[in-house]
Amino acid sequence: MSSVIHIARMWPTAKDPQHGSFVVAHLRSLAPHVQQRVVIWDGQGAGGHLFTEEFQLHAPSTDGFRAKWRLLKTLLSEDQPHVVHVHGAGKDTALAFLLIHMLYGSRIRRVVTEHQSQWADHPSSGAIWTLRLAHVRTAVSAWLAGLMQPHSAGAAIQVIPNSLTPPTIPVERSEATHRRYLWVGDLTPLKGLQQLLEAWEVHHLRYPGDTLTLVGGTQAHGIHSDHVPRGAIYVGPATPNEVHQRMLHHDILLVNSSRETFSMVIGEAIERGMAVLCTPIPGPQSVYTEAGITYRKDHSLEDLIHHLAIAEKWSDVPLQMNRFRSEVIAKDIVALYTPTKK
Repeated sequence: MSSVIHIARMWPTAKDPQHGSFVVAHLRSLAPHVQQRVVIWDGQGAGGHLFTEEFQLHAPSTDGFRAKWRLLKTLLSEDQPHVVHVHGAGKDTALAFLLIHMLYGSRIRRVVTEHQSQWADHPSSGAIWTLRLAHVRTAVSAWLAGLMQPHSAGAAIQVIPNSLTPPTIPVERSEATHRRYLWVGDLTPLKGLQQLLEAWEVHHLRYPGDTLTLVGGTQAHGIHSDHVPRGAIYVGPATPNEVHQRMLHHDILLVNSSRETFSMVIGEAIERGMAVLCTPIPGPQSVYTEAGITYRKDHSLEDLIHHLAIAEKWSDVPLQMNRFRSEVIAKDIVALYTPTKK
């Protein structure tokens, strides 16, 4: 069984249980196939991380590169891994890859890198060199792979999607005529929450029976009650399992982001019988073509208000997205861990 050290720049914490949940899903899919250790480079120190009973977690005492490399080098020496797999990229991961090549050479047979949405902006030099110093390069969607390709010096970018957890509880749908909307996300400008709140104020005046549930943020930074419009409630942060539970009791998922690379929440909602109303963003559009998803015309406030008014519940049998199952994803990743013969 191969031994893998993962370097994760995002990982769920008690304060923000959704942060980096896509990385956890990948590692869970790999658990039956490889031995894993996880080094967390999120600047949070050694405390507060979730799933300590499930994974061997390690974190440097400080956020500087020397502390990060000291910890990683200790683990590399203790358990000479077959693979080092980086989730995310920056100057620190580029330097770590360079040192691994110099100090360990072919004794570590694969360094693998996976990238996120930073490629939609001007990519940093650290991200570019992490990409070029890897043996294997992956992206979670074809759109993201296309953004990375011009910087890879001709090397191929493998598309390895995120892993979606199938429903385990039957769907419960309301027979009422009103619609139950759900929004899930970080409280960052990219997620478009402020525009959604403005649109909802208008929508509630026209359709006072409709409801909106807002999920996200952290324990320290949430949405003040004064900023929550009528007809909406803010329930704070939630774990992925808690989000899945709420999906079973809502009708329409709202995605108002200006950018997404994959958007696991869309696939999770579709599999739980929800309709999805999404901004026209190329990441999800390159991933999901299923019925039940409406991609809006543009990002304007007027277009959002219009689509909120005409949105319909998804009444068909929930779809099964077997191409995103953990066993399928694991098989593809493990194949990348094995060097090919020249």
